[in-house]
Amino acid sequence: MAVPLSLQGHMMSTLASANGDDKKEPTLAALAKEAPKVPNALAALPPRSTRAMGSGAHAAGPEAARDHYIEHTAKRHPFHVLPPSPWPLLAGWGSYVSCLGMVAWFHNLPYGGALMSLGIFNIFWTSVSWWRDCVIEGDMGMHTEVVRKNFVTGMWAFIVSEALLFVGLLWACLHLGMSPSVSLQMQWPPVGIEAIGWDKRALVMSAVLAASYYSANVAMVAKDPKVVMGALATTIGLGFMFLFDQYIEYNETPFTITDSAYGTTFFVTTGFHGMHVLLGSIFLACALGSYMRTHTKGAMLSSSVLYWHFVDIVWIAVYGIIYVGQY
Repeated sequence: MAVPLSLQGHMMSTLASANGDDKKEPTLAALAKEAPKVPNALAALPPRSTRAMGSGAHAAGPEAARDHYIEHTAKRHPFHVLPPSPWPLLAGWGSYVSCLGMVAWFHNLPYGGALMSLGIFNIFWTSVSWWRDCVIEGDMGMHTEVVRKNFVTGMWAFIVSEALLFVGLLWACLHLGMSPSVSLQMQWPPVGIEAIGWDKRALVMSAVLAASYYSANVAMVAKDPKVVMGALATTIGLGFMFLFDQYIEYNETPFTITDSAYGTTFFVTTGFHGMHVLLGSIFLACALGSYMRTHTKGAMLSSSVLYWHFVDIVWIAVYGIIYVGQY
């Protein structure tokens, strides 16, 4: 029996409604509106005028920037997604130029010293600018608890790499001392070189670093801000006292860095340790300045004290192998 077309259409629409097939095909705009939005830290950052690094951030108000960041990002996830930064590229370029200039300077090539100085200045300027940005980011509330823990974990990774450097230097001293070659007259120290005694200025330097180890611990556990700042200042002063003692020792040493492998290993190993003492003192000075401004023990103070403990422990190995073991 023939069924009118209008009745067929009505029956088909009824069946489609029963099966749920009468829904319209969703458009792309509707899908985009219904799709859940994934939190994006970059999109939640304050406007560029507010989060610009340098004086612009403070001009716009660090309190307002911090509140904006916490409201739009910190409540979504605890991570800090950085905006594009030129500092990693500039730091790598400065390191390359410094090493290239150092090699040229060692071989007395023209402009080697100038090239090395340019690279060192670039590293210094990049470090100051990069750390300035980190301080501003902390003021804006971007350094959550997870970020601070990651900072300390990164310091541990850096310390492990530095420890491997000293393992290589101290192993060179042990290897040459235990099996001196014919070129070293089969003895260590070689003939004509008088070793530095362990009971002279090196003993004073050891006492200075032992005292700085204690004062750094006081800075970590103390609650009174005056005690914390006094302990940090004492540690910094002891660090520069160590460097002054090392400078006097170098002037009194009866051999130079070119006097056989003994002079090379002595000055390179102790010189690298002295450089780490200098960097650790600067790091502690930055932590002291930050604590004086905020009275808060953040990741900077923890990392600086951790690095200083590493410097102190390395000196035990340096003192035992170079001063005591080779005397």
